[in-house]
Amino acid sequence: MAGAAASLGTDPLTLADLLRVANAPGFDRWQEQIRRTGGCANPIRLQGSTVTRDAKTGDVLYSYSTEQEPGGCLRVACGNRRASRCPSCAWTYAGDVYHLIRAGITGDSRMGIPGEIRQHPGVFATLTAPSFGPVHNRPDTGRCRCGARHAEDDPALGTALDPER
Repeated sequence: MAGAAASLGTDPLTLADLLRVANAPGFDRWQEQIRRTGGCANPIRLQGSTVTRDAKTGDVLYSYSTEQEPGGCLRVACGNRRASRCPSCAWTYAGDVYHLIRAGITGDSRMGIPGEIRQHPGVFATLTAPSFGPVHNRPDTGRCRCGARHAEDDPALGTALDPER
């Protein structure tokens, strides 16, 4: 096992864990969930069930439960826009924003925006209210307002200094 792990550029424990997961029942569904989340670094793990019934008859039209999912949960992409938190979701967000702005300037028939908009392009304005005050950051001075020197991948970056405000 050690030789196989070394040839793959990993350690034996990681290789053993990969083989265990790949041979577990439900691996195909797990792999599908990972693919559907776009490789999200921190997927949200949903647990529970839902039942849709006909309002008049009470017949079950649809039901779903996470009990049969791998690990008993359904994985959904976190959707975080910060690359330091989740590179794949940030990449997806950046691509979506690009296409929205492009469609507003040049038009896009797939989005129902006519090409004539080129003569009168739309404005994509983002207004953000000061909702939670100062946040942890990495200013040029090196020290955040909280007094710490945050590492580039510090999870506190971008979070409120005083969450109670």
